[in-house]
Amino acid sequence: MVAAIGASGAAAPSASTDGGAQIAALQKQLAAAQKQLSESQKGTQTEATQKEQRLIAQTIAAIQAQIALLQAAAAQRSAQQASQAAPVAATPGAPRSASATLGSIIDTQA
Repeated sequence: MVAAIGASGAAAPSASTDGGAQIAALQKQLAAAQKQLSESQKGTQTEATQKEQRLIAQTIAAIQAQIALLQAAAAQRSAQQASQAAPVAATPGAPRSASATLGSIIDTQA
């Protein structure tokens, strides 16, 4: 039968755990669930096997959603770290000094 996602260690992501390791573990669970679904589709299709297939498909969808959440959280952390590491002067749209703006206006009108 289908094991519950929480029982297999795929809990909600926390800041103190390694996201890469969690994603790898979830990908293993995903592969196992996909294999289980494929195996359940072989043979005679009864009402019970169709119900099992729906449960497996729901499990697959839940695992995929958890992977997407972890990947989005990792991307957000990466973007935040990159923005914090970027120097202020290199930031596009950073305000220029008044003298630099004035000089460029004079130069363009001359």
